[in-house]
Parts: sequence; C-alpha cells; structure tokens
Amino acid sequence: MSAETVEILKKQLRAKFPQAHAAWSDEGREKETGGMRLREAEFPAGEITELVPEGVASGISLVVAGLLGDADGTDEVAPYPELVLVDGADAFDPGSFGGAVCSKLLWVRCRSALEMVKAADLVVRDGNVPFVLLDAVGVDRRELRDLPASVWWRLKQVAEGNGCRLVVMSPVAMVPCAKLRLTVSAGLELGDFERERGEVVARVELRRGGVRRHGMRGHG
Repeated sequence: MSAETVEILKKQLRAKFPQAHAAWSDEGREKETGGMRLREAEFPAGEITELVPEGVASGISLVVAGLLGDADGTDEVAPYPELVLVDGADAFDPGSFGGAVCSKLLWVRCRSALEMVKAADLVVRDGNVPFVLLDAVGVDRRELRDLPASVWWRLKQVAEGNGCRLVVMSPVAMVPCAKLRLTVSAGLELGDFERERGEVVARVELRRGGVRRHGMRGHG
C-alpha cells in the first residue's frame, strides 16, 4: 500500500470517526491546547498508563472524580463504569461522591506500597475487571523506591494477557514499563477550593512527554 493511499485512508477515517481520532491526533485538542481533557482520554487496553502530576497544584487527585463520572456530586455516566480503585494510601473519600457512583466502585483500601502492589496483582489477575486505577500518590516515597521493577513488569504481563487497562497515578514517574506516560495539570489556585468540583475537574488536562522517570530500582 502506497504512502499516498495510507494518507487518504487516514483522512477518511478521521472524517468518519472525528471524536475517536481527535483524542491523540495532531489535528485534535493536543495540537490546540497542548493536552486533552480527562474525560476524552482513551487509555490503551492491555497496557499500563502512568499519570504524573505537573507541579504541586496539578490536581491529580481530581482524576478519580473525573473517571468516576461524579464531578459535582451528581450521578453522571462514568467514562469507565466498571472501575476498581486500588487506594495505596487509603485516601479516597466516599462521602464526597454520589451514592450511585460508590455502589458501582470496588474500593481496595491499602496502607503501604507493598499492600498496594499485592492488591493490584490480585485484581488485575482476576480477568473480569476492564479498568484498574492504582493511586500511589500519597504512598511514602521511600516505600515506592524500594519496590523492585519486577513488580511492574509482572503487572504489565498480566494486563497484556487479559486486556485490562491499568492506570497508575504516581507522585513521580516511576513505572519503567508504562506504555503511555502523561502529565496531569489543572493549574489550581487557592480560590478553586470555593468552586464546584465539576468546574475544576473540567480544567484537568493530560499531556504526553516531558516526564523523566525517577526512583525505581532495576533489580528483579
């Protein structure tokens, strides 16, 4: 197939499925704004995607609200309705979310990095969970540094085998085998504490590139 034919086919696909191709295409929001909105994100199946905060006011904690589809306390339709949250630092607050959303969420509460990766391994291996969100943001940095790189490679292999989408929220880039690594930014300010959650979640952007990996040991 010639290069000209490939380009024609790409244009036809973009014209027929504009929303799908706008997500990561050069002609989509990434070109216009440097990123994409959280609710537009398409995380690859069978892979690990790592989300890393861009500064202290990134709003990475809002990712959970955005993915649950409960941005302002109302029960919206979630972009990923079947979601397991592996909460590494037991930081999730179910009281701030709508009851219908919480009833569809499997919340795995952990209190250490080791508990977190063991729980993630069990959940991903189950094979019946299409989307696993692992929140490592509040976990002790020393514990995260002590995790061998092999734990992430094992999770990657299992996810590849059953098609699970595994999204890791990290304090710094640390997953050596992440297929996609995105920075999270919302540019939060003090006054945003007075705003509705939905308004703030709508400002969260994901961007590719510009993230260096830190702190993971290479032993297996």
